[in-house]
Amino acid sequence: MPNGNDNPDLRDIWNSVNESRRELSELKGMLNVHFSDQNIHHHPPCHPAEEIRKTMLSAAGAALLALLAAIGSIVANIAR
Repeated sequence: MPNGNDNPDLRDIWNSVNESRRELSELKGMLNVHFSDQNIHHHPPCHPAEEIRKTMLSAAGAALLALLAAIGSIVANIAR
């Protein structure tokens, strides 16, 4: 810890929260650029935003498959 002991004080916590806010706002900006237009790229490189976009799309696909499986299961039980 910057204050010299193992327990963070209020200033350490405040600095960590502000750093997290800055990183989240930067990531939000990168995601906005990627979702608005696929052909626009920016500097610095946008690898983290692209990875998050891929993760979100694959999670949405998995949720859609789970929904279709649930509907199929309901239909199979009704048809039986």
